[in-house]
Amino acid sequence: MKKAIWGLVIAIILYTVLVFHSDIQKVISAADSINPRWIPLFLLLPLLNYGIRFLKWQYFLHRINEKVPLKESFLIFIAGFSMTVSPGKMGELLKCSLLKKRRGIAVEKTSPIVVAERLTDLISMVLLALIGALLVKSQIALPVAAAGSVFVIMAMFILMNRWAWNLFSKLAFKVPFVKKKEHLFEGFREASMTLLDAKSLSVSVPLGMVSWGLEALVLCVVAASMGIHLPAGAALLSHAAGSVAGAISMIPGGLGLTELTIDGILRPYFPDPQAAMATTLIMRFATLWFSVILGLGALAVLKRKAKNID
Repeated sequence: MKKAIWGLVIAIILYTVLVFHSDIQKVISAADSINPRWIPLFLLLPLLNYGIRFLKWQYFLHRINEKVPLKESFLIFIAGFSMTVSPGKMGELLKCSLLKKRRGIAVEKTSPIVVAERLTDLISMVLLALIGALLVKSQIALPVAAAGSVFVIMAMFILMNRWAWNLFSKLAFKVPFVKKKEHLFEGFREASMTLLDAKSLSVSVPLGMVSWGLEALVLCVVAASMGIHLPAGAALLSHAAGSVAGAISMIPGGLGLTELTIDGILRPYFPDPQAAMATTLIMRFATLWFSVILGLGALAVLKRKAKNID
């Protein structure tokens, strides 16, 4: 809860700086031009994204042979969103803690799911950025796609290659806290290899492309609500490139860098930079912060249920 609040405070400061830098009056004017009838769609597309990502979560649980009641699994999955504003979203390991507490499932068995979610999301984003770039005939995505690809390849190599894993483990064990968890490392690696094999990638990556592609369309909807036509390719490119940049930077929630990347790519498609900034910020509120609010709500429900059981 405290991390989410601090993330919100940081976001407000960053967004205030961005808005003032872009001329606050013009940004507000652009936001005021939104047709309120479009607002439900701003939230519907992210909800579809969360629904498809939940399917991926369920698939990963199936791959490690764990069964969790559907309603409880959904609440745990959504509760993880409360930690979205954490470096690399690794705060979503909260889901593993909840599964341990409620179902007695070992954390070393479920934590690879969070890693697999992030890596497969990153692969999906890189592919979406390239598709968007092809659609709008732009090369701006290439540096970001290359950086994202290198990040994924390095992570996959460490997990899949025994020599690389042993070297990584040896370095990690020099940290006292990690050394105490040495006995968990091999189980973590085995689960990771299962979740990131060819069979798993053939399911999880397409699901990620559909889910994040739907969320990217929020940009098109926000622009349309202002009477501006934004090509779907530009939305895919900017959203995916911004997300990849934020992810590999390990900045909590990608705050600042994601917004600047999306805004920079969108500007040529808008009549003025303030409209592009307004669209970017509204999309981020409708996706990132909407998910955090849902996550906090789900976490509160789970805590209340736990108290009732006690």
